[in-house]
Amino acid sequence: MHDSLGQSLAAMKINLDTLSAIVDPEKVAGQKVAECIQLAETGIKEVRTISYLLYPPMLEEMGLKAAIPWYLDGFSSRSKLITTFEIEDKFDRLHSDAELALFRVLQESLTNIHRHSGSPTAQIRLWTNDMMVVLEIKDQGKGLEPGLLEQLTQDWMGAPGVGLRGMKERMHQLGGRLELLSTENGTTVTAVLPLVEGSAPTKEI
Repeated sequence: MHDSLGQSLAAMKINLDTLSAIVDPEKVAGQKVAECIQLAETGIKEVRTISYLLYPPMLEEMGLKAAIPWYLDGFSSRSKLITTFEIEDKFDRLHSDAELALFRVLQESLTNIHRHSGSPTAQIRLWTNDMMVVLEIKDQGKGLEPGLLEQLTQDWMGAPGVGLRGMKERMHQLGGRLELLSTENGTTVTAVLPLVEGSAPTKEI
């Protein structure tokens, strides 16, 4: 995203800057060019922010144990959702695909809690059990209606990929699973992955 869309926006801004030097800033055309420059600058900043959130350097450098609290701080300040995070002291680094997949599940789950659940809180737990790693995200909202639950298995265009269905498929590719339990007392998303890349979980948590 940063390398493709970001570079396209940067090139567009350069062209607009060149154009602004040859148009009269007092005329309508000059004013429109100035507005487009501002829009391009905003777009560049947003692409940088989105790219950073999608794959923060901290996740690659320090792993989930450091990246999750960092992400929760930012998400809570933006959404006003009160979050708690529990992780066992012995928790260590995972292989990079597992760390990124679990981070995506966390992002998707928190977004759904904020948009749909009405819950003021979210509890996140991360632990290991019998050669598996388990991420649990729980809220105290109103639960999900069947129709909404179906929508959350699809991305915003109505096709599988970005939403929970995409996350479930990715977990399956890594030998794991994604479970969603929703009642009138809240919703729990549980992601399970093997600690060893390429193996598969064989028991329920």
